[in-house]
Amino acid sequence: MKTPVDEIWNKVKNAVSLKELIFLKKCFRAYSSKAHIANVMHDLQVFKSISPPPRNVLDFGCGIGLQSFLLSKMGYNVYGLETVEDKSLDGFLKGKAQAHIKTREESMENVWNIIIGETEVKFQFYDGHRIPFSDCYFDTVFAYAVLEHIPPNEIPNIIKEIRRVLKTDGAFYIYQLPRRTSYTEFIARTLGIESHEFLWHYKTIRTLLNKQRFEIVFSEKVDMLINHPYKIVNPLSPVLQPINEFMMHTPLSFFAHHLTIVAKKS
Repeated sequence: MKTPVDEIWNKVKNAVSLKELIFLKKCFRAYSSKAHIANVMHDLQVFKSISPPPRNVLDFGCGIGLQSFLLSKMGYNVYGLETVEDKSLDGFLKGKAQAHIKTREESMENVWNIIIGETEVKFQFYDGHRIPFSDCYFDTVFAYAVLEHIPPNEIPNIIKEIRRVLKTDGAFYIYQLPRRTSYTEFIARTLGIESHEFLWHYKTIRTLLNKQRFEIVFSEKVDMLINHPYKIVNPLSPVLQPINEFMMHTPLSFFAHHLTIVAKKS
């Protein structure tokens, strides 16, 4: 199945060590799922409809840069920013983070260099505290599956920094924020498999944003059904996607997995 990031993955396979490849397979694996790809393309359309290109975009917590790559292909001027330290890595990898820390940084830089060769994205690491850009630098800030990996006590300062680097009326996009009432998170925790340590209520993120003078202009719950394992989900995709859309319009959406938030700097 052809995916939006195949051209990057094909070059990565020939450019990194076996150890790095093992680490990066985990990062690219999500794009093997038709359901995940559908989610990503839906999220990017939400972004484009509210903030059409060209604009200066900060991909905050860009990881290996796949969202930065896709945004750049859509005509945005993208800056990818990632922390030197991933504080959620140990929990996500079930106590095995130490073996991946060095690989993480090397792998990111290797993938970044490949993306830079295909686009004009600019990448850099930072200390996780002060965003290394001047006030009112960006039209939009894009955070894809990021805030749930940051300790809650650090979130207020993060939002404050994001407000600082946004222009007046700039937009802050929060995607794939795992919900506290997500049934899939409950199942994952019960079974002891990969899950998120920090889960969110809509009211909680709204309160934090309002305190930093952000006004929510769009929100939606997404993902009623699982996206993996892709070998099972993909053949069923034509059936599962309409079921997912139908369930999102029923009371069962209370148990949906993710939350999308778009907030404007007021």
